Amino acid sequence: MDMTGERLSPPARIAIVGAAVVIVLAGLQAATSIIGPLLVAVFFAMITAPVMTWLTRRGVPPVLAAGMVVVGLIGVLTGMIAFLGAALTGFVRSLPQYQASLDEQIAVFQSLLSEYGITPGVIQIGDYIDQGFVFQQVAGIARQVGSITVDAFIVFVGIGFLLLEAPRIAAVIRQRLGAESSPYRHLAQSGRLLIDYVVVRTKVNLITGVGTGLFLAVLGVDFAVLWGFIAFVLSYVPYIGLVVAAIPPTLLALIEFGPAGAVAVIAAVALIDAAAENLVLPRMAGRDLNLSPFVVLFSVVFWGLIFGAVGVFLAIPLTIAVKLFLESWDETRWIGELLGAGEQRR
Repeated sequence: MDMTGERLSPPARIAIVGAAVVIVLAGLQAATSIIGPLLVAVFFAMITAPVMTWLTRRGVPPVLAAGMVVVGLIGVLTGMIAFLGAALTGFVRSLPQYQASLDEQIAVFQSLLSEYGITPGVIQIGDYIDQGFVFQQVAGIARQVGSITVDAFIVFVGIGFLLLEAPRIAAVIRQRLGAESSPYRHLAQSGRLLIDYVVVRTKVNLITGVGTGLFLAVLGVDFAVLWGFIAFVLSYVPYIGLVVAAIPPTLLALIEFGPAGAVAVIAAVALIDAAAENLVLPRMAGRDLNLSPFVVLFSVVFWGLIFGAVGVFLAIPLTIAVKLFLESWDETRWIGELLGAGEQRR
């Protein structure tokens, strides 16, 4: 069919655009090992840019200011790793004690069943734990430490260079696109929105993590501070993260206090999560930061399939960037509006 001088039909355009999107996404997935650290570097460079600006306005040389920001990030990360390492070491050392306690509870349960004529075989939790598999997984994690260290080095170096180059890059983009052009305004807005998102998300996560830790401490669950910290970190993954973070303390409560303790933890975490996500977050987040709950859940799965763990943690910032990109043109603005929640911008 000769398409010369004729416009493509809407179905043909949709098919072409869809094919192009699939090809781009396949390329991004294949290059995850390269793009993942770059995305992390860009993300942290954007959210630390205000600190860089604050330092330079007070007379700190740009190179020194960028170094101070990177060193600060390294210090925070090192502190987090040290805390997790110490806490998890104590938890691992306590595993035999928890295993013995769980075996006792299972024995009581079997005795109760025997009273009703049910005679199950003797169950020992240790019989179902493949020690070789556990050590194999630990060894695999140890082997990945080198790769993670290299990626972290690339990320921190990238953050430093991005912070130094940000003013020049912004000036070039402003000059080429025009300060009043829609793409430039949306690009500048995306930077502000990402910073706002991180600030709001961190505040909500603090509420979630502190609330979870305090409840577990009051209940008497061991390592309550550790589980609260993990809840704070994993809450950057909406809906799914806190569910994953609640699994270890729920199992501990089951071992220490029986089914009632486990149910109490599940109920408390569910209430804390519902309050944080449905009451606190909508009040603190602006309209542009609000996304449809389905879009939030889908974005976590989608970006996780594309970029792995990096995509899971950066799912919402990436979706916000895509939303603003789509709203930059009249033809795609309606798609960007579909991603939002509540009243749309006029």
